[in-house]
Order: sequence, then C-alpha cells, then structure tokens
Amino acid sequence: MVVRGNSRAARRDSGRPGRRPRCTAWDGAAALGLLVLLALVALTFRHYGISNDEEVQHVYGAKLIDWYRTGFTDDSAFTYKNLYLYGGLFDMAAVALAPLLPFDPYETRHLLCGLIGVAGVAVVWWMGRRLAGPRAGLLAGLLLALCGPWYGGMFNHTKDVPFAVLMMAAVALLVRLVGQMPRPRLGSVLGLGLVVGLALGIRVGGLLAVGYTAAALAAWALVDRGAGTMAGRLRRAGGVALRLLPALPVAYGVMALFWPWAVLEPLNPLRALADFSHFHYPIRTTLGGAEYWMYEVPRGYLAWYLAIKLPLVMLAAAALGLLALPTAFRRDRPDGHGADRLVGHGLVALAALFPVVWFAVTHAPGYTAIRHFLFVLPPLAVLGGIGLDRLLVGADAWRLGASQRSGRGLSLAPVVGAALALVMTREAMVLESLHPDEYVYFNELVGGVAGAARNYDVDYWANSLPEAVEDLSQVIAEEEARTHHHKTYSVAVCAEPLSFEKVAPPNMRRVSDWNHADFFIAPTQENCDALMPGPAVVEVERDGALLAVVRDLRKPEAPGETIEMARLRTHGRILRP
Repeated sequence: MVVRGNSRAARRDSGRPGRRPRCTAWDGAAALGLLVLLALVALTFRHYGISNDEEVQHVYGAKLIDWYRTGFTDDSAFTYKNLYLYGGLFDMAAVALAPLLPFDPYETRHLLCGLIGVAGVAVVWWMGRRLAGPRAGLLAGLLLALCGPWYGGMFNHTKDVPFAVLMMAAVALLVRLVGQMPRPRLGSVLGLGLVVGLALGIRVGGLLAVGYTAAALAAWALVDRGAGTMAGRLRRAGGVALRLLPALPVAYGVMALFWPWAVLEPLNPLRALADFSHFHYPIRTTLGGAEYWMYEVPRGYLAWYLAIKLPLVMLAAAALGLLALPTAFRRDRPDGHGADRLVGHGLVALAALFPVVWFAVTHAPGYTAIRHFLFVLPPLAVLGGIGLDRLLVGADAWRLGASQRSGRGLSLAPVVGAALALVMTREAMVLESLHPDEYVYFNELVGGVAGAARNYDVDYWANSLPEAVEDLSQVIAEEEARTHHHKTYSVAVCAEPLSFEKVAPPNMRRVSDWNHADFFIAPTQENCDALMPGPAVVEVERDGALLAVVRDLRKPEAPGETIEMARLRTHGRILRP
C-alpha cells in the first residue's frame, strides 16, 4: 500500500502541525516492528560478549551507590580511573537491577541497554511521524533498527546508546515545546529538564541540548507570526525563555544525582568537557589501513567513518531529508501553526550535522570508529525517514504515460516502494549473518566487513571472543575423546580478562605469561592475532572477515603446512590438521 501524496487521505495523515495524524496501517506496522525488536532483545541479549569498558563502568556504578549508602563518606568513585568525568546513570541502574533479575550482572547490563535501544527506535518513529506523517515515522524507525552500529551497539555500548536515546528525546521534547509556544506547558518544560539532566548524568555532552534549546527558540522567533515586527518577536521570545527557566534547576538536580562529581565544584562540568576535547591517551585507531594515535586522527575521521559504517540507504535517505528541508518553509497553513514541523526539521538536521562539523573544526580526538558519536544516528534516521517519504510522494506524483490534461498514468510509487522493501530486507539479512557481531557492520564503499578487516576498527570490543572460547572447547573435547587424556589448559587472551573468564569452562584457565600457555585467543583488531606463533585451530568469521583466531601454542607452526578447514555451525570454524 502506498499513500498517494495528492490524495485527501495523504493530506490528513501527512503530519500537519495543529492536527494529530490519525492511526493508520503505517502505525500498526511500526507497533509490530517494535514488538519484534523487543522479542529479539529478549531472545538474544545473552549472546553478546563483555566489552572492554563494562567491568570498570560496573565498578564505577557500585562506587557511586556506595557514596550514597555510606552517607557521602566513601568518595572512592571520584578517584577511580577517569570515570568521574562521566555520569553514572546507566551503571547505577544496572548495579541496582542486578540483584533483582536472575541473570549475570553483565547480562543484565546487556538486557537493559537493549531495551533502551528499542526505546530509541520508538523516539525516532515518533519524531518522523510528528514531522512528516505515519509513513515517515515507520521508515525512520526501520532505518535506525536496521543500522548495524546501532542494533549491535544496543547490547554493550552502555554509555553511548542510552546517551543517544536521551539526546534524541530532548530534541523531540523541544519540537513539542515549539508547538506549544508562546505559552509552553509547565509539564513539557519540566520534562525537558528531566531528559537533559539524565543525559548529563551519562556524559557532559548533554550540554549540547542547551544549545539546541537556544537554536529552537531563535528559530521559532524567526517564523513566529504572532508578532509582526522583529522587535515584537524578540519580546515574545524573551517571554518564552523565561517560561523555560524551570527546566534548569530540574536538569541540574538530576545531573547531580547521577554525576555527583560535577557539582562538587561549580566548574567541574566544564573541566570534564575540556578533558574530553583534549584526550591524549596512548590509544590507537585504524583508518584506511593507517594507524593513528587517537589525538592525531585527521579532521575528517568521523565523517569518513560515518560514510563507511552506515548503510548506504540510510546515508542516501538522510541526504534526501536534508534536501527536503527548504520545502518545509512552504507551510500549508497560513496561521503559523506549522512552526513546530519547520523548526523540528531544522533541529533534527542540526543534531545530525553539528557534532560532525564540530569534530572537524576543533580537530577533536577520535577512536574506535563512531562509538562516541552514536548520538548522531537517531537524527540521521529521522532525516532519512522524511527523505524516503518525500521520495515516495514524488514517485506517486511523477506518473508514467500521464498526459498534461488528465494527469493520469502509472504511478512509480509501488515500484519505488518495492525497491525500498528489497533494500531493507537485504540489510536485515546482512545483520542476521553478522549476529551477534552486528556492530562490526561496514557498507559497500569499503567492500563490507571483509574489506574493512585490518584496515579499520572492526571488532574493537572483542565481541567474537565468547564464540572463540566455545569453539576451542569443542576442539579440546574432540582431542580428549581421541587421547583419553584430560587436563586443565592454560590460555593466553589478547582481551580483557573478564570477557574470557565469564565464558571459559572449568578446564580452561587464563595465564598472564603467554609463553607458557597452551592456547592463544586473539581478535584480529590491531593484528593482535599475530603476536604469538602457532597453527590456528579456530577462526571466527563474519561475511568473509576474520574476527578472531585461536592458536595452538603447544607445537610450532610448520612452514607451508596445509590445514584442512571444517565449518563449525554457521559462522566460526575449527581448523583440523
């Protein structure tokens, strides 16, 4: 079914400000999609490995709770590594939930983060629907849900995904507030303060929402028809600004609750912001086959990674959404009630593009691909939903074989809709083939994951390690069945110890001296698999890309030795001499 852009039904459901779009089949499809996402999270959250940062983040959350539990006497959270520069909202929530759920604490983290990621898809759907109608909302939600960096990140990017959802929610509330101006409702104002405070309770980058609020107010003043002169518009904008002030103490109080270090001294948030802008840790990143220290990456680092990490359909659709921005100025209603849609479209574009421009202009440090900038993906998806909706409207208006008088002919909208359905289906199939490593996704510009391996940051969380351990366990079981000799095997691991220890069976123990290990498990990230010699007995692959290797260190690798390869399940493989 394609809604015709020139029909009465389309005009009713086009998301006109001042009239709430009625529920349609598009809304039903969106609701079904969200239910499917929730089911996938429930079925698969245990499949994901523990990221490099999760252990220290979980400890930080416990320390923050201890600060409250001890009556503010245990202040170890404020000296624990550099975690005090971040808020502890997610970590505190995960620590509090862990005893209440029948899962490992890190599985609880993955479940909670996955559910928050689905909430992000819902916010994107709502925004697309508000700005351009139910079909645009559905398309926006699909673009985000089928984006590998987002879907894969939903399970262990436990700072980046919640922060991204809250930033998108702040933009959504601003759009709602613009629709209520010049007399925004107190509940909406306090809601904005709450969301901004929660975002600051994760990362100081939540200060961006303050800039977005100023931009929304300025844009509303420009399009406001309630006061004829510019002086009158400025007076009205000043009045609105005063009505928004109650959001500030709410935001500050919520931030203080989850990021208490920020309020120990008045300038601490600014200190954190300065530290993030000038990180000089000895962390390396790979871009186009070249290695850089994180503080020496090119100015185009973030834009480059976005261009190759996001699905091409999402990039093209977002570009169409930007091109549609000028048409938003042609409001259908003469009374100015279209300001929320117009300003909202501009705010979404600002939220998607400003961080990328800021990164390039300030030459900010960058590492691990787009991890710290996942918050630009939801607004890009909203732009994409708007762009694809405009594409379908244009395809419906441009009819094959139509005469100038009748305007009748064969609509192109079904053809374009079918093509989009095929593209979306293909993206879903790619994510299925990558599971549970969806976050390693790269698009066709670099030849997919296979082309990106060893040239870009791919499996930087070593999420493939649990599968490598499971495959090694099968190799050992087969060997012991042949030899009838059972022992405990020492294993060297080129990854965080906890990620191995949580999944290792009793007959494997990790050793820190790699030279005295029986096996060596390593991801191919930063060529870690080349650090120890030995024949490979397990390889973990996704779409032709080698993600992790297990080497047998008990015997040297014979020069030119031929190894017969046998597939294990669908993805990983065991190599048998």
